[in-house]
Amino acid sequence: MKKITFGDHENIARNIIAVDGISRTGKTMLNSIIPSLDCVEHTKNLTFLEHIVPALSMGAINPEFAKVFVRMALNETAYNEHIGRNVNFRYDDLTGIFNYKEPEIYFKRLMKQDGDEIIEELRKSKSFIPIITHEILVNLEFFNLLGIDYFMLALFRNPLDTIYSWWKRGWGERFGTDPRAFTLTIEHSGLQLPWYCLGSEEEWLSLNSVERCAHTVIDLNERAVKQYKKSVKKEQIHLLTFEDFAQNPYGELERICLFLGTEKTIHTPRFVSLAKCPRELDPSDRKRKWSEVKAQAKKELFEKIIEMSELYEANLYGLL
Repeated sequence: MKKITFGDHENIARNIIAVDGISRTGKTMLNSIIPSLDCVEHTKNLTFLEHIVPALSMGAINPEFAKVFVRMALNETAYNEHIGRNVNFRYDDLTGIFNYKEPEIYFKRLMKQDGDEIIEELRKSKSFIPIITHEILVNLEFFNLLGIDYFMLALFRNPLDTIYSWWKRGWGERFGTDPRAFTLTIEHSGLQLPWYCLGSEEEWLSLNSVERCAHTVIDLNERAVKQYKKSVKKEQIHLLTFEDFAQNPYGELERICLFLGTEKTIHTPRFVSLAKCPRELDPSDRKRKWSEVKAQAKKELFEKIIEMSELYEANLYGLL
């Protein structure tokens, strides 16, 4: 069969901001504020990236096709946004335009004519397009194969807090049974397991709910750290923690603005306040979580959680 060469399309979706982290690390908090910055569009959730990237990491799809597919999908997203097409009008959604600093912009775009003028506007545009992503840093080398013009805000959180939040959200048992769990799954012994269980399926199945969450959070953090350390594109990645941003949002925003080359707007304080920042983090809350997790986890795994938490608190796993 003749080898197929896919066409390499022009990139009209530039300045993507991937607000990334594993689940339950505070991306909603961060994503509600980033669009308040100057020249930043409203945030979007592009789930297809969270399927394409792990599929690439597992060798399940052709890298050339993946690159072309993602380029076209991002181009279409940017184009549609510029004419107000496929805009989210749900009031309570993070991605809804009523949670944007200037929602009237998207209403005005509804009046724009569909055509080549929009392409020219996109070619000249300096705007940033923020997207919510999960576990992309975990597979950074494969994400980089896609040729995306991106900045990444990589968010980390204390592993104990992350594990506890996963557990309470049911992420130790929802995969394969909950249609609202949109994580890519693999089949094993007639069961559906999250993609990151590949190679450790039997071990994952042998664990209870909290142990599965602990095993996964530790594994994903270790992969993310490894990927960042070997990346040749560190200048495109800004590391930050949930704790630092929640307690000192304006200091962190100054660093983010410097990284992106933008600035805060008159709208930023309102969105910082709506995100309940700055906020106090109660030490007694952490103590309670330690107690609950310890009661459910095997000793060896619990000791690993302690070790990871100490590494995190010391210097963000050696990344600082």
